[in-house]
Amino acid sequence: MKFNFFFIFFIFSLLTFSQEKQIKAYLDCRCDDNYLKQNTSFLEYVRDQDLADIEIFILDVYTPTGSRSFEINIDGNNSFQGINSTMKVVGFSNDTSSTLRDKLLKKLKLALVPFLDKGGYNLNVNIDNQFEDLTINDKKWKNWVFELSGSYNNDKEESRKTNRYQVEFEIDKLTPEWRIGIELSRSESNRNFYSDNNIYKSNRKTTSLRARVVRSISNNFSAGVFLGGFQNTYENVNFQRYFMPAIEYSLFPYEDVLSKEVTLAYRIGTGKRNYIEKTIYGYTEQVVFPHGLTLNVKFRKKWGNISSNIRGDQFLNDGTKKRLTLRSNIDIRLFEGLAVRFSSNISLIRDQYNLAANSSSTIEDLLLQQRQIATDYKTDFSIGLSYTFGSIYNSVINTRL
Repeated sequence: MKFNFFFIFFIFSLLTFSQEKQIKAYLDCRCDDNYLKQNTSFLEYVRDQDLADIEIFILDVYTPTGSRSFEINIDGNNSFQGINSTMKVVGFSNDTSSTLRDKLLKKLKLALVPFLDKGGYNLNVNIDNQFEDLTINDKKWKNWVFELSGSYNNDKEESRKTNRYQVEFEIDKLTPEWRIGIELSRSESNRNFYSDNNIYKSNRKTTSLRARVVRSISNNFSAGVFLGGFQNTYENVNFQRYFMPAIEYSLFPYEDVLSKEVTLAYRIGTGKRNYIEKTIYGYTEQVVFPHGLTLNVKFRKKWGNISSNIRGDQFLNDGTKKRLTLRSNIDIRLFEGLAVRFSSNISLIRDQYNLAANSSSTIEDLLLQQRQIATDYKTDFSIGLSYTFGSIYNSVINTRL
C-alpha cells in the first residue's frame, strides 16, 4: 500500500520584523489576488517584476471535472538570487471558491518560508504533523463526477422579445490513466422582432451528445476515441452521428501542462448526416470521412503568455472540402510597465457541405442569423497596449465605494 504525507492543518504567523524593510514581491495570478495580498501583508507587493526581490507566479488549469488546480512558482532576485520554491494545489469538484483560495493561501505561505528565512524574518510556523493514508478509497463513486445545469433567459422590449434556455448533463471520470467524459446538452433560442405590423422570427435549436474515452500511453503519448451525435438547425443538420479515433503527442511531459504545452493531435473517422433541407450539392443525407490535425501551443513565462491553436480539417471523400483555423492570444511584457497584447482568430472555410439549397442571402437572413450563410473566411483581430507608471507599491487593498 502506498502512503503519502500531507498537512491537515497549517498556521503561519509573523510575530516580529527584525529587518529594516520588507521583502518586495511581484504576484502574477489568475485568482483572488487581493485575498492573497491581504493575508501575506508581511510582504511589500510591487507592480513590476523588475522591481521585486521575489517573483510569485501562480499557474492554473481547469480539469474536466470542473475543478481547478494551481502550481506556485517563486523565484528570487537580488539578495535572494538562486532561491526558488514550487508548490502544487489540487482542487476537487466539491471545492468552493472560498475553500480553494484557502488551500492556495496555505501552500503559498509554505512556499515563502525559504525566502522569509533568508530575509531575516522571525517566524512562528506551527505545523500539526498528523499523517493519514491518502490511498484513494472511493468505493461509492469510483472517481465518477456528475453535473446537471440549466439556465433560462427572457428579454422583452416593445420592439423585440427573446426566450432562451439551455440544459446540460455531464459525466466525467478522471484518473492518471483515463479521461472519460459524456455530455448531453439541449439549447433553444427564440427571438421575435416587431416593426410596422410585421413580425420577424429567428429560431435556433441545438441538441448534442458527445463522449470521449482517452487513455494515457506514456508521459508524452495518449490515444482516444470521440463519438456522439448532434442536431443544429442553424447549420441545417437534422442529425449527425460520428466516430473518430485519435492520437496525441506531447513535446513536454503532461505534468508540465500548467507552465508549457506543445501537443500535436491527429483524428480520423466517419459520420453520417441527415439534413433538414436539401443542400446546395443536392444531398438530403450523406456519409462523410473527416480527418484533422491540431497543433496546440501554450507557454506561461515571466515575460508573458502565449496561447496558439492551429487546426486543419479535411474530408477524405472530397479533398476540396477543408478548413484551416488559427486562434492565438499573445500577452508580452516588453519592459518595465509596458505590455502588448494580441488576439486573432482566422478561419479559411471550404467545407460547407451543409448549406441549404434555398439559403439566399436576404437582409433578414443576414440580420437574424436564422441559418448559416456561405462564406470563404471568418476573422477577428485585436491589439492592446498598456503602460503603467508611478508608485511601485500595490500592497494596499481598498474595496470601498
